[in-house]
Amino acid sequence: MKIGLDTAPVTLRGNYFQHLAGVLENYAPEHEYVVDAKRYGHLDLYHGFRSSLPLSVHLGRIPAVMTVPNLDFLRYPHLYTFSERLIALRLYRRALRQARRVITVSTPAREELSQRLRIDPAKIEVMMPLAARVPQEPPLQAELEHTRRKYGLPEMFILMIGTVEPHHNHEAVLDALALLDSRVGVVVCGRRTVYSDFLLSYARERHLATRVDFIYELTPADLPALFRMARVFAYLPDACSEASIVPVVEALRAELPMVLSDTRLNREAAGNAAAYVNPEAPGEVVAAIAAAIACMDGGEHYTLRSVKRTRVSGRSAWGQAGVVAYTEPF
Repeated sequence: MKIGLDTAPVTLRGNYFQHLAGVLENYAPEHEYVVDAKRYGHLDLYHGFRSSLPLSVHLGRIPAVMTVPNLDFLRYPHLYTFSERLIALRLYRRALRQARRVITVSTPAREELSQRLRIDPAKIEVMMPLAARVPQEPPLQAELEHTRRKYGLPEMFILMIGTVEPHHNHEAVLDALALLDSRVGVVVCGRRTVYSDFLLSYARERHLATRVDFIYELTPADLPALFRMARVFAYLPDACSEASIVPVVEALRAELPMVLSDTRLNREAAGNAAAYVNPEAPGEVVAAIAAAIACMDGGEHYTLRSVKRTRVSGRSAWGQAGVVAYTEPF
């Protein structure tokens, strides 16, 4: 089957969809992926990621699938002019009605597409974003030590990956850090922002600066080692924020214990393989992180849904267990 992909956007690193075609060839090599508008007339299927379909696809009545991650032009109208919103709305409605299937990343996004653009919900599919491929074999000890030295990481740390912005509640983890074993640190991965500078000051004021590390530029190849070395993954976005679930999927595939904010999106991504907490409840955050660290160290873990006071240890045990947060305050 010949599958056409978008030809834009072009960045300094090259065409994103050319890169995507290369990734897809590894997953499904039986298909041919076309990133060339001149060849769209000979496609069996077109997969679009923008607000409109190419004219050749439209006129040739080529079966089309469209992926729509969000509707920011409707959610945040103040960021767009009236004409931009009107054009985007018309293009999306026309393209999505012609598409045989529409793909989005979550149930809330599916509901929004159906309600705001009047798209038949029966043709909207919810699919998990493609996360980083986890190697079949874990990184060698030498690789782990190289990554640890490269970024100056502590022996025991909580990993936080994603946008470093206030709605991700990093302060809740820093507050919990003060009540945890002094050997435990926090590693925050994400580009430098005003908020990341604030977090560093926040840590200094609480005498925690030596236990907090920031990685502003992470080499993608180092991600498996980072997940392997971490004791727990913490991801606490607000329910109303536009949070990505890709970090959750990556942590899930790495079988790393997860402490997540109790949002519909997180529960949809992680199911019963995480501890869910309210970021504004310090006792919940501390207890969940402490339990996850104890689990990884082979200690007693007392938050299993099925069997209370059950001893489990290791990544697979956490990944298979139905976990709920221990919510009694300290």
